[in-house]
Amino acid sequence: MSDVAPNLSASRIVDETSSDGPRTLRAELRMIAALGGPITLSFVANQLLGFVDTAMVGRLGATPLAAVGIGNGIFFSITVLFMGLILGMDPLVSQAEGAGDRRRARAVLGQAARLGFLLSVPCMAVIVLAGLLVGRAGIDAATSRDVLHFLLGRLPNVVPFLLVTACRVYLQARGHTRALVWSAVWANVTNIIGNILLIYGDEGLVAVGLPRIGLPSLGVLGSGLASSLASVVSFGVVFREIVRREGAVRAEELRVERETTRSIVRVGWPIGTHLLAEVGAFSIAGIFAGWIGPQAAAGHQVALSLASLSFTIALGMSNATSVLVGRAVGRGDPTGARHVGLVGIVATSGVMALSALLFAAAPAFCARILSDKPDVIEAAIPLIRIAAIFQLADGAQAVAAGALRGAGDTTSARNANVVGYYAFGIPLALLLGFAVRMGAVGIWWGLTAALFAVATALVIRFARLTPAQMKRV
Repeated sequence: MSDVAPNLSASRIVDETSSDGPRTLRAELRMIAALGGPITLSFVANQLLGFVDTAMVGRLGATPLAAVGIGNGIFFSITVLFMGLILGMDPLVSQAEGAGDRRRARAVLGQAARLGFLLSVPCMAVIVLAGLLVGRAGIDAATSRDVLHFLLGRLPNVVPFLLVTACRVYLQARGHTRALVWSAVWANVTNIIGNILLIYGDEGLVAVGLPRIGLPSLGVLGSGLASSLASVVSFGVVFREIVRREGAVRAEELRVERETTRSIVRVGWPIGTHLLAEVGAFSIAGIFAGWIGPQAAAGHQVALSLASLSFTIALGMSNATSVLVGRAVGRGDPTGARHVGLVGIVATSGVMALSALLFAAAPAFCARILSDKPDVIEAAIPLIRIAAIFQLADGAQAVAAGALRGAGDTTSARNANVVGYYAFGIPLALLLGFAVRMGAVGIWWGLTAALFAVATALVIRFARLTPAQMKRV
């Protein structure tokens, strides 16, 4: 099949149903599936990057595995704040598409790319600082050292990561989603090869039947470097797609447009702080698990990697729902926006039920995918069972946040996450994990309670939005 056909299919379905504002359940599900399917596949493939890192580093032992888990948590806790600022372009582009204003959509892309370059410098500085200070958080010296090495390896990842975010938002709003899948596929190929060569060195070459060449084993540092290389490849693919379809980025598109940049930052700041609150809560939980010991931290990382992989389904549906709600708002159809948002929430919850069944029925099997260490598997199994319980809430809150974003409301998700996790979930995790002495299991029950609270608040908020509150931003 040609490279263009699936993209035309996704954009054509949306365009065919956008003029009147579809009202049938079948039409809305068809729209979400056509746009959300490729986006979800791209997110699944992207999540496999961390999944593969965990699986390969997991063979080195509990300490390196715990370090990669904590390091990934720190990296994403910091980068999601800056990524959120770039995501401020999401409702701007999708609503411009709904209004037929392609010039505006392209202008937003140019300013978001420029913003990504500017934000990369402070982002990298904060990552290095966090790596130097991680030992002060109560993590043992060996794990702290590996965390710093991993973060240094991931440092070159920042610039392409932010630029990929801008390109992805633009392509999905335009309905050109196949390139997102291919970028993730090529990133995974690069990451696997990079991990084999950089984590294990000559031992990796021998494992795949190649002779030794004196290649050093870099361990967790090699894992971080492989992820950085993969991100560069991913950016190359999505940037090529934009150039192929619409021509090269013109110099005037990168010139400062203060009003457009202010709009992106104004909309993106609540998105960034929302993502920081959510990812940060799980990173804090990883540090709590590290206080218990390397085995608990490694078990936490295995369970979190599995839950994060299933969450990519909800994340893809969330992005599709955000685009479709935004397009409906852009064309002045608040009723259509409400319908497609609610259908997205219900449909995603149904899909997430499947991962819940898998986690509940086969936790040991799932844990063995990521580690062959008996102590790590034993620590992960009860956490995977808890992850099964929060799957529905995790999916509902993600899509509700996406629907609100498309409708122009980016503050409700931020407020719900801050209150849900930091006024309720984290204190409960500390209470159950340490005061009640439930360990990592208690920490995860605290996170689960927070997820259900956040999901309930966001679904109710979207359901109660009035037409006047669904506005172009």
